[in-house]
Amino acid sequence: MGVETYFGAIGVNKIKNRTYMKRSLFFIVAFIIVSPILFFNCSKDDPKPSTGKLEGTVTDIETGSGIENVQIIVFDVESSLPTETTLSTDASGTFSGTFSPGTYYLKFFKQGYEAVPPRGIEAVAFSVEAGGTVSQSAEMSPSAVINGGFISGKAATGSAGVAGALIVAEDLANEKAYSTISDKDGNYSIYNIPQGSYEVKAYLLNYSSNVVSANLSANTETSGINIDLTEGASGSLTGTVRNLATDNKDVDVSLVHPITKETIPGLTTVSANLAYTISNIPDGTYIARATYKNDERVMDPDRIAKFGEPEVTFNAGGALTLTFDITGSIKLNTPTNDPSSTQPIEITSTTPTFAWTAYSSTSDYVIEVVDVATGNVIWGGLDYSGADPVKNIVIPSSQKTIQYNEDGNATMAELVPGRTYRWKVYASKNDQNSTTGWTLISSSEDQLGLIKVVE
Repeated sequence: MGVETYFGAIGVNKIKNRTYMKRSLFFIVAFIIVSPILFFNCSKDDPKPSTGKLEGTVTDIETGSGIENVQIIVFDVESSLPTETTLSTDASGTFSGTFSPGTYYLKFFKQGYEAVPPRGIEAVAFSVEAGGTVSQSAEMSPSAVINGGFISGKAATGSAGVAGALIVAEDLANEKAYSTISDKDGNYSIYNIPQGSYEVKAYLLNYSSNVVSANLSANTETSGINIDLTEGASGSLTGTVRNLATDNKDVDVSLVHPITKETIPGLTTVSANLAYTISNIPDGTYIARATYKNDERVMDPDRIAKFGEPEVTFNAGGALTLTFDITGSIKLNTPTNDPSSTQPIEITSTTPTFAWTAYSSTSDYVIEVVDVATGNVIWGGLDYSGADPVKNIVIPSSQKTIQYNEDGNATMAELVPGRTYRWKVYASKNDQNSTTGWTLISSSEDQLGLIKVVE
């Protein structure tokens, strides 16, 4: 290459380099100016999460293995109705779904397993937040019913399914009943039912139901048991709440199924200035309850022990009146769940010591321990087999603690790991005017004393 050509090449390269540098500088400056604008716009247009995630695992309480095909109905706390999403577990027992921000609770159903939560125990509520993830796992116990079948069908008004109805299969001859809740489409399945003949009916605020017969064989499904619902139930219950030996307090009032003891969806209220009204009650017979929630009040336990819980019957509508007598409750100290939740407290001892606070004017106490899954009393309580109730255990008023099965009369020597129990205390006062010689003056609350034994 000649000198002239060489320098010419250098000159060209210099020019190209200057041009490149200018262009680079232009793009750098442009990027600095434009990027904040782009970032701002992207941030401004980027939508915030509008839903949250629910996830969990359902396991066998005895084996720890995941359970497949568990039906999980998700309820909105505000309405007590099922949401639009019904979940199911996969082969490993896990489940997940997305939900709008709010407060919910879950019910778990599976053939061969007891429902969670057990009948008579309120589900534990939880909150879903936008962009967040909440975990709600469950353990299920094998069903006490061996070789049970199940009933399925749909609750509907016309062709439209009705969600959130309590569906009950009743064996009236043996006073047994089995239940579930209809899902968002009105479909239902009642699991773990012994072989036999049943009458199936739906219960829900403002809806009257027909009764459908179902004959069930062992280990089989009886399907197509469809229930017709009609709007316009017209029964009403009004009355007052009378506080005995305690300050006035408004409480919850509900109607519950007389056998399953489950609250009829929608048939609950809270008294205002000690007065209450429940309207749009369908025909039927119900147990009337007050102060079932944890609120330091209980219904008069003596009236219940000696005469049973009050019942009301509606036929072709009608208006009834009922006064509830309530009193202050006995405070349980340990072990017990927190009053704000029905989540059982976990304990490791199979023979725990129960402790409570002394109740004024008490002559003696009675303790009762119930297996939550079966509803059976396994220690203490009252014997109702005779004309008058009899105390199965008497604890002196000076004693405020007792170890499980201290007297050796429990139906099982130790509590079983993995199972949930509820312990309850009654306060008794000597009363010569009573046929029993005593009067129950208080008790602990129905949804306290929940314990779960873990290994």
